[in-house]
Amino acid sequence: MSNVNPTIIMAAGKGSRMKADADVTPETLAEVRSRPKPMIRIGKARRPLLGHLLALLKEEGCGDACIVIAEDDGLTQEHFARHPIPGMKLSFVRQGIPAGRSKPLGTAHAVQLALEAHPEWGRYSVTIANGDNLPPRGMFAELFRHKAALPAFHPDFLGLPKDRIRAFAVIEVDPEGRMKGIVEKPGTEDMENARWADGNVRVSMNYFRVPYAALLHAARHVPEHPERREKEIPTAISMLHSSGNGTLEALPMKGEFLDLTHPDDVENAGRIADSGGFELKC
Repeated sequence: MSNVNPTIIMAAGKGSRMKADADVTPETLAEVRSRPKPMIRIGKARRPLLGHLLALLKEEGCGDACIVIAEDDGLTQEHFARHPIPGMKLSFVRQGIPAGRSKPLGTAHAVQLALEAHPEWGRYSVTIANGDNLPPRGMFAELFRHKAALPAFHPDFLGLPKDRIRAFAVIEVDPEGRMKGIVEKPGTEDMENARWADGNVRVSMNYFRVPYAALLHAARHVPEHPERREKEIPTAISMLHSSGNGTLEALPMKGEFLDLTHPDDVENAGRIADSGGFELKC
């Protein structure tokens, strides 16, 4: 099986907001409280969200994926051993909690673990994806055409509640459309500074594609956030530009995401998945 468009899928998060009380059926509440968020089953076929994501990746050109799971996850790897994705090589890396800490080291550390487990990816660009949402169909195919890039989504077309969108990071670009930086939790001035030439602001959905060596260097050397005490992948990606180790092309896109954040998202996500998901609009 060939190493085509190797992809790291982040699936180790706890999804604490999924455990909150909500006005949903007892069956749905039991589902979201007993399974990792990417493994929540949606739609009539009750297929895990992660299964939908892997099928989309395979359809659009990925032949090799590494899924980063939590240290105590006893479900995900076993499920895909029983339900493999035909034509796709799957591997798993567990992200533990280091001694003296109450939580893992963060998303950049998860990427570092996956890269170090796959030195055979060294001559490829590697894509980073999220295990708890499903991007519009066509996004991966477009991203795979580039050596170093990130999707830059127009926030008005994401199909998500505005309170969630306000929490997204914005992408700053130079006049050539290359990423200058990613600004987390942007304020009013940050939003104005991040406007593109067309007057719009575009947000990062934490999907990236970066050559292996540059990505590994950034993941290893990014400092911990001073408040959250985590090594975060958006900061590591921004370091690529500031350190002179490379730039990413920011690809303007429009499209809706299938997102699981709260328990009341599950039924709607199932309807969307059963209808074939969303298509990239441009």
